[in-house]
Amino acid sequence: MKKVLVLGAGMVSRPLVDYLLDNGYAVTLCDRFEQQAQAVTDGRPNTTALKLESTETERITELVGDHDLTVSLLPPALHIDVARIALAAGKHFLTASYLSEAMKALADEVTAKDLVFLNEIGLDPGLDHMTTMEIIDLAASEGYDIVSYESHCGGLPSRKAANNPLRYKFSWSPAGVLGALQRPSKFRRDGAVLEVPGEDMLAHAEVLHIPGVGVFESTPNADSLFYGDSYGLDKAQTLRRGTLRYPGWARFWRFMLAHNLTNRDNKLSFDNEQAGRALALLAGLPADTSLRALVQAEAPEHASVFLEILASLGLLDDDVRLSGEYTCFDILLERALATCQFDADEADLVVLHHEFIVEKDGRRERWTSSLVLEGLPAEKKTAMALTVGIPTAISAHLVLQKRFPQRGVLIPIAREIYQPILAEMGRLGFHHEVKRYPL
Repeated sequence: MKKVLVLGAGMVSRPLVDYLLDNGYAVTLCDRFEQQAQAVTDGRPNTTALKLESTETERITELVGDHDLTVSLLPPALHIDVARIALAAGKHFLTASYLSEAMKALADEVTAKDLVFLNEIGLDPGLDHMTTMEIIDLAASEGYDIVSYESHCGGLPSRKAANNPLRYKFSWSPAGVLGALQRPSKFRRDGAVLEVPGEDMLAHAEVLHIPGVGVFESTPNADSLFYGDSYGLDKAQTLRRGTLRYPGWARFWRFMLAHNLTNRDNKLSFDNEQAGRALALLAGLPADTSLRALVQAEAPEHASVFLEILASLGLLDDDVRLSGEYTCFDILLERALATCQFDADEADLVVLHHEFIVEKDGRRERWTSSLVLEGLPAEKKTAMALTVGIPTAISAHLVLQKRFPQRGVLIPIAREIYQPILAEMGRLGFHHEVKRYPL
């Protein structure tokens, strides 16, 4: 029986572990919180749950060497150290995170050892690449040129669960969600390249209506042109990747950014300080500034909404107090974790939607590809966990079954990689719908 080592028992680990076990693998699941790993593996044969710190290099080395493949669900900055251990041990390695420059630097050695180091194999990045390449290859096979490509993806609460003023709850890393509020981006619109600094990213939010699904905001997601080159879309006049949220998200966080209320640089120590006042002090606002007065003075047209959001986070509550060292980011993260969680019976929602304009013989068509999925709270599986964990697990299975001809440091854009993964996703009931409309 082949063995898979999974590092990290967080929000997306359960579907991954279940798929591997159902397909005949033994799984060792490690986490700094042993109980968290045990909750995922409890009652399942061929599983081991271990307490493991990311700093335990010797123990990680031993575990990697004792398994056929390692999946890292650790924070992105920790992947490269595990990857180097896997390389030294001659073992395959997978992660759902973005491909880093440090990982790319291992490419020649990974290829020389006949290994697969597959990255970006979750939802976004991951299924977004695969469903995009499926349409690109279809267009090429039918002789169409791609004039425009826009891709949008978001992990959200379902409409029913979007019942807080922010209309957001966390189905993946809260630090990642808040950290992305200032991610620089680059995209092309009607032939013009826009390079957007992180502090201006939310100003480029656009309205997206997906018929039958709903209305969303799409904010630009990182460097779209990098993926355009990877996809072979360097001639497309429009090329944009976006992150989906419900309407109002960008407006609120633009206010917070404009007043330095999300900064991660200034740190102060507090002793039983009211949370909103601590946030204002860390932002460098005058000592007598209240968040309520700031909102009413600087955003009167949106004051009712913004104050409702701040109140829901506990930032206007005199009983919500802080002790210890904090930055603004730390306070927001702590309050979001305390107030923006799913109840046990609430479902999250994943929306992945691509729009292409294609052209052939002077005629244009609009092609769309959509994956819309709600979580399964009764099974303790979120839509985010399913759409990250399942393709990652399928990839591990295919690597161990020697189904991928490629070797080296990869992302899933080659047909030989994405086709079997999407086929298996479809067999499991995770369907994406492709539609074509004449223009």
